[in-house]
Amino acid sequence: MTIKIFLHKILLWAVVVLGICLLSGCFPGFNSRDEVMAYLKKKYPDQHIVLSSKYTTKRSLVRDWRIWSFTLSGNPKDTFQVASYIQSYPVPMLKTERSIFDNFEKVVVLRRSREFEQGPLRTLDAPTRRLWHSFSSSEFWLKPLYIDLETVDDVWRAKHLIDLFEQFLSEEIVESDTRYFLRMYIQGPCYALLPNSDSINFVSGLTIAKPGEKRPYYIQFQIYNQINRQVVCQQFYNEVMSYYQLMAAEGNGVNAINMQAWAEDYLQQVARLPSATPQERDTLETSLGIKDKGDGFLFIDTGQKPYMFVFSSERKEGSEKTIFFTYPQLRSFCQQSGLQVKGAGNHFSVTSIDGHRYEFSTTFYIKGKDEFNFDVYTCYYLRDGQKVVMEDIWSPQECIDDVLIRRITGRDVKSMVVHTADKQ
Repeated sequence: MTIKIFLHKILLWAVVVLGICLLSGCFPGFNSRDEVMAYLKKKYPDQHIVLSSKYTTKRSLVRDWRIWSFTLSGNPKDTFQVASYIQSYPVPMLKTERSIFDNFEKVVVLRRSREFEQGPLRTLDAPTRRLWHSFSSSEFWLKPLYIDLETVDDVWRAKHLIDLFEQFLSEEIVESDTRYFLRMYIQGPCYALLPNSDSINFVSGLTIAKPGEKRPYYIQFQIYNQINRQVVCQQFYNEVMSYYQLMAAEGNGVNAINMQAWAEDYLQQVARLPSATPQERDTLETSLGIKDKGDGFLFIDTGQKPYMFVFSSERKEGSEKTIFFTYPQLRSFCQQSGLQVKGAGNHFSVTSIDGHRYEFSTTFYIKGKDEFNFDVYTCYYLRDGQKVVMEDIWSPQECIDDVLIRRITGRDVKSMVVHTADKQ
């Protein structure tokens, strides 16, 4: 018997077994109306429930639905749907999973959002009102509300907007499952500081947009359930600020004034850590993005405001921390130091204090393979036209170390570290 004939027989038997199961009722059918009513009574006790006698049935390869409508005495404005559904997983047509669910939350949230638009929303200022968009949904599920932010100030406007709506919604739903996505499309430069990368990915929220979206890069955070909205919004704000710091640029309402104010506030929050309770410390570290004792960010005072936000890391455990600049930061620092710089943040040249010509580019790398045959990239720069390899670069933040910075500019950035906020 050939393999082809054997496989053909196996497939034929599988079809026969499937047919027998379908005809003999091996697979579950829809829940009865009585079972659906029992589900509703358990979920909505102390309410008078009216369940329709009529239903609609929908079928597909992977899921079948039987849908009734119902009303609740406690929600006289609304008509809801409840469904018995049977789905197949992972094999299509083998519908073995059965369940019941309803769209109570979707219906109430959509109605309350319409009432919100006619009431509390109108009391807000124009910059906050423009952030609001109506929720969208499918037949049973509420889709997340996307809030597009243009400036860093919009972060706090969005928080106020969500707080207000959630308070309005809580008058009818104590604990909702509404989700919000805060999204900011980047207005400044996005240099690809990793080889073969479409984005610099400096911050965890930086994402490549989908085809047809307005700009290629955006920062996005999600707010859901009982998550601490203050912490999430502070994280979002920090990500935007740190992004523009690492790009040595301005955009989305970020400028030298609010960047310096953010630096001083950040330092004040860090200063609170030693005396904070474990719970306070956890909240602070989350909002500040502090994850590793050995690696992290700090501020340096270059003699010009705002302070520069830079990455620091222990190259070896227990060793002295090394300070790193990104390419755009090195370019900006060289300009501040009075050196001759030509080019943009992703490809530029500079003449050092001792007359040597250095050239840096995000395209300067050598592609290779590691011991497991994964792609590895070795970055380099040019010194007087000669290639100089940069060893042990593990992330885009770790581009230019403080030794090389001092060699080029003659300035010791380690002596510039700011330990406390000094408000002017």
